[in-house]
Amino acid sequence: MAKNSLKNSKHLVELIESATLPAIALLSKVDQFAFLSILDASQPENVARSALIKALPSVRPAAITIADEEAVRLLQLAQFRTEEMLEHAYSSIEFKGHPELDTFDRTADAMTRLIWVRVKAPEIFDQIETIYLTHHFHGHRKFMSFNVLDGDGRDFVWTEEVAQKLHEGVSEILELDDDAKASCEIIHFEMEDGIGACKRRFHYLVVYHPGQMRTLRQMKERRRDLLLYIPALEATLVYDPAENKVHVLSRRQSTARQLADRFSLIGFDKPLSKHPVDAVSYELALFKQPVDLKAAKATGVIVVDAWISSLNMTLGHTRHSINLTLASNDDIWRVASDQFGEHNPITACRSIQDVALSFVVRFDGESETRALDITLGQRGSCNLFTLPHPRLRRCGEELLTSLGVMKRVEPAKVGANVAMFHAEMKLLDLALHEIDGHLLAMLQLPTTDLVAKGLLKKKNLLGDYITVPVDDYDGQSGFRRLKVHSNSTSTWAQDELSGKCFDLTEGDLCRYGVDTSYLRERLNLLLRDQLIDKPLTCDEHEPFILGNYRMGDQRLPVALVSGLWDSRHADKMDAQLRQSNLGLALVLTTTTDSHRRFLGPGIVVPLHSLLVDDEGEIRLELSRAEGEIRRRQNAAATVATPRLMKDDARNALLVGPWPDPWPLTKKEWIDVVDVLVAAWTSGKKKCRKLQLEAAAGTTIRGLNEFFRGAPEWTNYIRGADGNIKPRVWELNIGQPDYQQPAADNAKDVIDRAQIATEKP
Repeated sequence: MAKNSLKNSKHLVELIESATLPAIALLSKVDQFAFLSILDASQPENVARSALIKALPSVRPAAITIADEEAVRLLQLAQFRTEEMLEHAYSSIEFKGHPELDTFDRTADAMTRLIWVRVKAPEIFDQIETIYLTHHFHGHRKFMSFNVLDGDGRDFVWTEEVAQKLHEGVSEILELDDDAKASCEIIHFEMEDGIGACKRRFHYLVVYHPGQMRTLRQMKERRRDLLLYIPALEATLVYDPAENKVHVLSRRQSTARQLADRFSLIGFDKPLSKHPVDAVSYELALFKQPVDLKAAKATGVIVVDAWISSLNMTLGHTRHSINLTLASNDDIWRVASDQFGEHNPITACRSIQDVALSFVVRFDGESETRALDITLGQRGSCNLFTLPHPRLRRCGEELLTSLGVMKRVEPAKVGANVAMFHAEMKLLDLALHEIDGHLLAMLQLPTTDLVAKGLLKKKNLLGDYITVPVDDYDGQSGFRRLKVHSNSTSTWAQDELSGKCFDLTEGDLCRYGVDTSYLRERLNLLLRDQLIDKPLTCDEHEPFILGNYRMGDQRLPVALVSGLWDSRHADKMDAQLRQSNLGLALVLTTTTDSHRRFLGPGIVVPLHSLLVDDEGEIRLELSRAEGEIRRRQNAAATVATPRLMKDDARNALLVGPWPDPWPLTKKEWIDVVDVLVAAWTSGKKKCRKLQLEAAAGTTIRGLNEFFRGAPEWTNYIRGADGNIKPRVWELNIGQPDYQQPAADNAKDVIDRAQIATEKP
């Protein structure tokens, strides 16, 4: 009867029934359990426990609520690796030389020892509770993992300086006010986990700080009132040196990433990697055909029964959807076939949108069965990661994996495959954050492999548009978006400009996410050993400065650009590199057939030309570009007579009596400069504005506007008539003619004055 009347304190009652009387008496010394001091230990155990439980209704409800939460902390530790946790606790207490260590009875039952630790060494109790929570939530969506960029598995060193920096960083990220910041505490401890040769040492960092207030009911002066109770929230970071990973237990993914990134920067002076960790993908298309769910396997689990309880799918190839929900454990494919015959909506659907699986399982060593309901969504959602029971979570993951529905992403090793490298460079060159399956197929990219290796993330959404590559009248490459049309039996897209029709009935219309920052990170790993002076933080926009390349006694800046097939983007990169004042630079591009030889003062080098395949292992050799750099430097040597060196209609280099050559990357620029060079070498020197406009094929309102994006043009071209708005132009060599008479007159005056002073 006591349990039934104390439904708000069932955990407290369970604790009283499982602990010995001396342990309960010891626990009463903790403030949250002070009301347990009424225990009469002189009575028989069953009588004393019964009397204590009967007295609980007389305790204030607020105190009972808090005590019940504290009881949960003790009970949960008694169910998970208890002896291992207690051994760690005893080692820590012994190491610290606890003054009451002699009172710790290592032969007592587990609950008695847990209560001793809770009363005598609360900070150690917090540690083992943190370890429990870390393991309990492994696989839960609140437990997130990250990789350290370019990590070398170094050990973490806890110092006062590190502690102070972490305290400041955590307070900033969690947005704690002054009072909460003063109460915030970070503790660090280490623990070995695993068995035998698999044993590894983990570093635990636990953040305690005041959390949001909870409102509890209490009776005050015969009136119902509110009691404001502030529990301690915690964020736990676990560093695994062997795996080079930082695990964070936190409510929000954004907060977890910020905490992990700050820990990595403070502990190792390295940012986090974009490397996908614990990522999964789901193949819902498998359920278009019958799947033997009872054949699913999981370690230590027997599948008693399994069926699909609900299936949501598209109605044929239309945008409509239909849902089938079973009231029992019948075979959904047989039911659909019997009811719909040749018009079975499951086999005729374009895609499966949602599926609900029902399993009845029995764990080894247990006699009762358990129900495990799993829901999967087209957007990549899965309820397994929200289940509170870790054993059921692991069971569900193994069942889905054995069926081929869930697939763990296994990131590809950098530089392990030539075909994969070319695919990565194509994705990076597109400079898209989202791409459709049809374009991937047209570009002959291995979609399935890219998803399995974490280089693409399947969004499982059917797109309204597809993208197709096109060429314009000038031969410039580009892409065009086409709207997708469908009826009950087919799907297609029509290019209204060319009239071409694309049959998409069997095509891939899914959307895929592309993490370009991760692709650049992988590329940077292939170049890191050849670069010096690497930036501490990555640029947010192109061109990305990777560092400097040492060539002899020179340090050449190395930049990365993509998408040079787009002339507008190429012009933008050209303007930014001209304004960056990098000087002669090595500009690496992911574009295979780039028509640009120069971007600003930099030499454009396609990455594929630096590729070296060494028995399956690939690497990039920047030394392969040294010949091109030296040819450019030799050609750019200062000469007295100006000369325009043309590679093609869009790439030329102006050399002459200037400190640096002038790279030209637009056809109209090259045509105008060619006219000026021809005029200078013929002795005429000057050109009128009409002549320049005829060469450029366009109206020139001013050379400032005409050479927009190349502010250095004034070093090579000048006005030749002395006007503020010149109408006559020439190359900027020597002194202008309009200044010559004044200079000659000044020289005559000086000569006459010198002669006058020499006369006796």
